[in-house]
Amino acid sequence: MPRSGTRLWLTALLFVAIGFILFFAYQYLRAGHIQAAEGRQEYDKGKFDLAEKAYARATEADPDNADAWYWLGISRKNQGESATAADALAKATALSPKRIDWWIEYAEALQWAERFSEAEQAWQKVIALLPPDDPRLQKARDNLALSMGGQGGPNVDRAVNMLEGILAKNDDRRVRFTLAQVLAWAGRLEESKEQYRRALNSPREE
Repeated sequence: MPRSGTRLWLTALLFVAIGFILFFAYQYLRAGHIQAAEGRQEYDKGKFDLAEKAYARATEADPDNADAWYWLGISRKNQGESATAADALAKATALSPKRIDWWIEYAEALQWAERFSEAEQAWQKVIALLPPDDPRLQKARDNLALSMGGQGGPNVDRAVNMLEGILAKNDDRRVRFTLAQVLAWAGRLEESKEQYRRALNSPREE
């Protein structure tokens, strides 16, 4: 066979191979989207176990589908599977790092799983992403303190100092309740009781 004919034959074979690769890649991604749509249907029905299975298949078919990872995590979280929910939400936030609501869900899952060191880092990220006038900011700071306190040791003092600094600027009853909880975890029961007493006696927000 002439050299030019061989070159044409190899080029044609290469295009056919690329076509097959693109076709199967498309089918794989399409399967991922179909599974994700099925997962959302099951989730909306409250069937979180079936939603989890569908979203797991979706992430297998399309590992870069951030939405599928997020809903996989939320489906697990709604079943009380905090640790595996956190693992899925970690993937989601890595793929879409600016989604504040996703970071909040991730931080909560870590906290519920008692992975307090990781939760502290996640809450720090939430606080960094939230605008300074966002009403979710104070709750994020409360949870940051709880994540610090949950680690025990010198981290309790870090949490107490942070909360006392907030209270020095604004005597917020919710912050005082958080401080009482951190002190109770540390075994500082008398101080905890005093903070609970002060929180209960402080005026409620209208």
